[in-house]
Amino acid sequence: MPFTKRASLFIFAALLLGCSRSPQPPQEAPASKTTASKQAASKEITESQALDLLLAGLKRRKVADLDCLEFMAETDDPAVSKAEQWEFAAHEIHDKRCGGDPGVSPVRDRYQISSAGKVKVYDAAEGEFKKF
Repeated sequence: MPFTKRASLFIFAALLLGCSRSPQPPQEAPASKTTASKQAASKEITESQALDLLLAGLKRRKVADLDCLEFMAETDDPAVSKAEQWEFAAHEIHDKRCGGDPGVSPVRDRYQISSAGKVKVYDAAEGEFKKF
């Protein structure tokens, strides 16, 4: 009889655990007004618009020899025509006017530009973009 009691208690406990209420999945909080306004404020710009914003920022900061730099967009998806931010690599132009070996085109700096016109420069030592 003791075996039957234990077996019955075990089955009863298993049924209680199996039939208990499952926890409610977490519910998403309603979107706040600030989140909605940030999404409305963010806009996408073209590569050309981003490059214009970058060049304007570099001219304001009086970056020398812009005529000897070529800017190339760096993107993982070349089919993208608009984005909220763009990244550009500033390659040195090596020719008779700018000097240097015409066989190479080293990257001098990398920049990230947002649709709001904020420019960041890549800090290779830290491995991240920092305020310009």
